[in-house]
Amino acid sequence: MKNIAKLIENNDLYHVFQPLRRLPCQSIIGYEALLRSTSGIDPSALFQLAVEQDRLYQLDIWSMEHALVSFCSCAVAKETGGLLFVNLFPSTVIAESFPSFIEVLRQKFDAVIPRVVIEINESITEERVWNDPLFMDRIMMLREQKFLLALDDVGEGSTSFRKIVETSPDFIKVDRFFSKDLYRCKKKQKIVRLFVDYCKDTESDLILEGIEVEEDMVCAFHLGVPIGQGYFLGKPRLL
Repeated sequence: MKNIAKLIENNDLYHVFQPLRRLPCQSIIGYEALLRSTSGIDPSALFQLAVEQDRLYQLDIWSMEHALVSFCSCAVAKETGGLLFVNLFPSTVIAESFPSFIEVLRQKFDAVIPRVVIEINESITEERVWNDPLFMDRIMMLREQKFLLALDDVGEGSTSFRKIVETSPDFIKVDRFFSKDLYRCKKKQKIVRLFVDYCKDTESDLILEGIEVEEDMVCAFHLGVPIGQGYFLGKPRLL
């Protein structure tokens, strides 16, 4: 079994970056940092391994800081002035040492912090964290520190709409389930249009994940989706 601490120590982990694009012109608004392992471990298995070894917090904060280092050293990122989307688990946000970690990040990356979008992972196994009063306090802290906020995989969990209202995210990322065969599924089109209409009346921007074919991209645009992400719009790669 791979040891998470050793993977970090031996520099066996790295990030690839997937672009997010405006529709239909496909201009890049930013990149999502996606964790990978030189050992070939699937990302979801990597985080599951971290949970089993009680290393999720360690892996999560290492990933966030490393993504910022990689992003800030990249000429493409500097030229575009785009956003950096990074994932965090709710349990990381409420960890005791998380505020001090954020303070360290502010000291190192102060100029780029307003361009960092923290994607809160809606893991079913961490559902209890959303009901912890400390969680919303920490969300407010992140906003005060000028971070942007996104809810990830919206539509997959059971309480997404409540979470949207409570957190008022800057970005709502709709789960890839709704983009697959969107162009020929009227039910999915109705759901996506519901999110489009909601975002028109709020300060949230809508992102549709998992766009893999042109037909789904065109359909998303005609439904009013402003931002897309997926293999059709750009595969994850090193910057």
